[in-house]
Amino acid sequence: MKRIVTFLVAAWLLLLSGCSSGQKTLAAQDIDFVFSCKIDVTSPSGNLTCSFDRAGRQSAAIAVLSGNGSGLKWYWNGDGFRQTYFGLSAGSETCVLPEKSFASTLVKALDCAEQPGTLDSVGENAFSGSINGCAFTITADGNTGKIRTLSVPDRSLTVTFHDFSKPALQTLT
Repeated sequence: MKRIVTFLVAAWLLLLSGCSSGQKTLAAQDIDFVFSCKIDVTSPSGNLTCSFDRAGRQSAAIAVLSGNGSGLKWYWNGDGFRQTYFGLSAGSETCVLPEKSFASTLVKALDCAEQPGTLDSVGENAFSGSINGCAFTITADGNTGKIRTLSVPDRSLTVTFHDFSKPALQTLT
């Protein structure tokens, strides 16, 4: 009888551990907004793979690795904006990219999302927000707090985040 009870308890514990996904449900403040990763971008201008570094609000860098525009790099450092292309460089006080460009939309959406009280929960580890009247949705990994996707339907933009490396702790230049 003792063996049967032990077996049933062990089976019950295995069943409980197998039924849970292991992920916790995040609150908006649990999302990690400082990171380095690769991103896959789907937008009206095509599909791209880029590296993406984000050290906080108005501090980001995007480098196009493959697809149309390979070699372009954009930098936001809080004091200005800089773009480079194979050794050529241009800077300005404000971002000169079109407002609807994927890079501008990505940086603005994450800057907005990082502000306390700007995201609403719309499902398990999914959050919505709006920037300049343009709605976006962010999903995050329940185990790590890292962003998985950003979707901006009005701009036909989807960004998938992957291959995270060490966080970008310094200001990007």
